[in-house]
Amino acid sequence: MPGGPPAGWPGTAPGMPGGPPGHGWPPPGYPPPFAHPGYPPSGARSSTGTGQVVGIVIAVVVVLVLGFCACVCGGSTLLGDIAPDSATEDPYDRGYYDDDPEPSWSPPQPFQPSAPATRPADGPGRYAVTYEVTGTGPVDLQFYDGDGYFIQQEKARLPWRMELRTDDPDRVLVSAARADDNEGGFRCATTVAGRPRVTDAVGPDGWRVQCHARPIR
Repeated sequence: MPGGPPAGWPGTAPGMPGGPPGHGWPPPGYPPPFAHPGYPPSGARSSTGTGQVVGIVIAVVVVLVLGFCACVCGGSTLLGDIAPDSATEDPYDRGYYDDDPEPSWSPPQPFQPSAPATRPADGPGRYAVTYEVTGTGPVDLQFYDGDGYFIQQEKARLPWRMELRTDDPDRVLVSAARADDNEGGFRCATTVAGRPRVTDAVGPDGWRVQCHARPIR
């Protein structure tokens, strides 16, 4: 055999150059088992896969941090809108204290014009009204005028009489109360067009008379 050892030459150990292939080796013409392409050595890791894992971890951490910051900022703004301003609001300012003056209130006083109206402000009324108070005076008078105002006159001399016109025939009233220096009796009367005359009277022991648009039963 050309290139081979001469006959009778001591043989070469299997697997050595020039000798027959050893056990586990492929036949001649095939690469050795450690030279097969596509299979990295056992225990080696891909640097590309490791970089992708690190990038994913960093991205997750960044998203969590940004979400936490957004929650904190939004919660602070919401609490600021709901909570009262402690610097401008006094939590103990809820009412009156012992040293504060009590609120004063007085009942409304009847309207007292210098000259009572004898007709409504928008023109003559449809109903004629007559007030009369006679007897011993003086008396304190109260009555509705033609505009519907409640009028007071103190210590009016008797006899007293007023004629006016109104658009509300039910808003009619004259009242007379005894003044301090009156010791006699007195009476009142009202007349509304088309209705019976209404009267009321008291003696020396009485103190007030009232006459409305209709008799009071």
